[in-house]
Amino acid sequence: MGVVRLSVLLALVVLVGCDAQSDIPCEAVNGRVPICGLQAPEDIEVSPDHRFLILSQFGGITGDSAGSLALFNPVDDSHSILYPPEQPLSFKEKWGNDDCPGEPGATISPHGIHLSQRADGRWQLLVVNHGGRESVEFFEWQAEPYRLNWRGCVVTPEGSFLNDVVATPDGGFLVTQMFPKDSILDMLRSFGGAEKGHVWRWRPGKAVDIQPGSVGAFPNGIQISPDGKTLFLNLYANHVVRKIDRESGKHLGEAKVVQPDNSNWLPDGRLLVASHPKDTFIPELCSDVHNGACEARFLLVAINPETMEAQTLFEQKGAPMGAGTAAVEWGNHWYIGSYAGNRLLKVPRPAPAASAQ
Repeated sequence: MGVVRLSVLLALVVLVGCDAQSDIPCEAVNGRVPICGLQAPEDIEVSPDHRFLILSQFGGITGDSAGSLALFNPVDDSHSILYPPEQPLSFKEKWGNDDCPGEPGATISPHGIHLSQRADGRWQLLVVNHGGRESVEFFEWQAEPYRLNWRGCVVTPEGSFLNDVVATPDGGFLVTQMFPKDSILDMLRSFGGAEKGHVWRWRPGKAVDIQPGSVGAFPNGIQISPDGKTLFLNLYANHVVRKIDRESGKHLGEAKVVQPDNSNWLPDGRLLVASHPKDTFIPELCSDVHNGACEARFLLVAINPETMEAQTLFEQKGAPMGAGTAAVEWGNHWYIGSYAGNRLLKVPRPAPAASAQ
C-alpha cells in the first residue's frame, strides 16, 4: 500500500475531529512549558542513572521519513542525537536473530521504545522501527560517554504493522501488532472495534509467534510488570487497558480508558497512560504538523495495577501542545511527548492529594 494512500485511509476511518496546527508559539501557558527544537518525541524512557530522558523521535508510521533516538537533559533542556551516530560503531556481539539484514542507520524510523536491564547487568533499549522494514532493533545503552550501540534486530512476519515493545525476562520481547498492514478492510474494521490485532512474541532461538491472550482491536502501547509475569496491553479501539498473565494469556482485569496510547510506570507503582478522547482526535491528521504542535485534547490516566482502578490526573487541549502520547516523571515534573510537532511538554507533577487512590 502506498504511503499517501495509507495516510489518507488512517485519517478517514475514525469519525471524529482533530485540531491540526503548525503555528502554536513555543510559549508557556498556565505553567505548562513547551520545550521545542525536537522531532515528534513519540515515546520516552528515563535513563538508568535518572539524569536524562531517552526520546524516540518519530519519523512517521509509514516509515517514509526517517527519525532518530535522542538524549534529552532536563536540567538545561538541551538534547543530542544518540542514533544514528556520526560515525558507525563496530560491534562483536549480536543480539536478536541471526538473519537480521543489517544496521538501519540513517533510515531508522523509530516508534515505541523500552529500556530494560539484561541478565548480565547491561542495559538494553528496544526500538520499534518502520524505516525500511517492520522490525524491533536492539541497542546497548552505554554511559560516559552516553551512546547507543546497535546490537541487532528481529524482523517481524510479513504484513506486520508495529507500535510499541517491551522486553521479557528471558531475553525476548513482546511487540504490538496494530492490524494487518496491507488489508484495507481489516484496517477499517479495526478502527471500528474488530479484533484484528495482537502481540507478537519473540523468544531467543524461536520463531516469532502470537502472545496468548493478546488479540484485540488496535493494540497500541504495552507494559510489563517489574517481575515480568503480567502484561498491560492498551487496546486503542476497545477503549481498555487489559491486564494479562504472560504465561497463560488469562485476562486478569481491565481498566476503561478511551483510546489508550502509551504507558509508563510512575515511581509510586502506577501506570500513567495517555488517552485520546474520541471527540477531538483523529490519528494521522496531525502527522503533517512538524513545526509547532497539534492541538488535540488528551488525558493522562493513572491505573493501580493491582485493582485496575483508573483516575484521570491531567487534561490538556490546545497551546502549548496537544496530542500527548507518552509521559514520564522526572524530578517534580512530568514530561509529555507527542507523535506530531516539534516539542515536549513539561508540567508540574500533580500534588499527592490529587493523585491518591
